[in-house]
Amino acid sequence: MRFTIVGAGAVGSLWAIALYKAGHHVHFTTRQPDTQVTRHFVNMPSLLFSANNVENIQDSDCIIVCVKAFQIRDAIHAIKPYLHPDTPVVLMHNGMGSADVALNALPDNPVLLATTSHGSLKVSTETIRHTGFGETRLGGINANGKQCDFLSDVFQHALPSCYWEEAIETALWKKLAVNCMINPLTATLQVQNGVLTQPEHLTQLTALSEEISEVMMAEGLVMTPKEVLNNALTVATATAENYSSMNRDVFYLRFSEIDAITGYLIHRATIHGIAVPENERLYHAIKKLEQSYDHT
Repeated sequence: MRFTIVGAGAVGSLWAIALYKAGHHVHFTTRQPDTQVTRHFVNMPSLLFSANNVENIQDSDCIIVCVKAFQIRDAIHAIKPYLHPDTPVVLMHNGMGSADVALNALPDNPVLLATTSHGSLKVSTETIRHTGFGETRLGGINANGKQCDFLSDVFQHALPSCYWEEAIETALWKKLAVNCMINPLTATLQVQNGVLTQPEHLTQLTALSEEISEVMMAEGLVMTPKEVLNNALTVATATAENYSSMNRDVFYLRFSEIDAITGYLIHRATIHGIAVPENERLYHAIKKLEQSYDHT
C-alpha cells in the first residue's frame, strides 16, 4: 500500500519504518519544506523517505496523522486539498477530543482513530529507538471508517499486535487513563517511564487511579481503581526505558498535549460533578511549566 505519514516525530517515524520494512511505500508530510526524510532504528541502516510531495498525497491509499492533538486541525487542512474522498485517514495521537475536528473537516473520507502503547524515542534527528513493544487498537468513527477493518491486518503485519475495535472510544479511554498517570508525572519529575514503578510513587498513582476510575464509571466504562492502576504500571514496565512524549516536550520547552489528556479528563469530570484534585494539580503543574518557557 501507499501510506502518507503526517508528522515525522517518534511515533510517526516508528510506523514509517515498520510499514516500509513490511513492503509498503511510505511518504511523509512535515512542517518543514524538506523533500526527503531520513530515519533509522538504532544501529540499523538509514532509510530515505520522500516528503511533502503533493502527488504522493493524492496517490495515498491511507493517511496516518501522527501529530499532537492541538495540531490536528492545521495538519488536516494542509493535506485536505489533495485528498481523494475515499482515502482512509487514521488519527494516532495521545489524548481525546480531536474526533469532531476530523469529522467536520473530512465529511466524506473514512475516518479512524488509533491508539498505541508501543514505546518510541527519537534519540537524534534521524534515529529512533523502539523502547517498548505494546499493542495498537484501531477503529472507525464514521460509517465509512467502520468499513476499513482490513487496516488492522495491515498494521498487524507491520507492527504487531494490532486489534480492530468496534467501539474504539473504549480503547481510547483506557489509553487516556494511562496517559493521565504516566505523562504528567514523568514530565514534572523528568524521569523515564519505568521510574514510576518504584514504591515511592504508589500513593500518588493510587490517588490518580481512584479519580480516573470514578470519571470513567460516569462515562459508562467499568474500570476499578485497581484496574486503572495496574494498566498504567504494566505500560510503565513495558516502556521502562522510554521518555513519555510530555516528558520530552517539557525537556525541549515545547507545548504538550496536556489539554487533550488531563485537561479532557478534568472537562468530563466537571460535567459529571466529580472532584479530581490530584489530576488538577498535575494539570496546573504542566501549564505552569509551559508558561515559563521563554520563546522570545
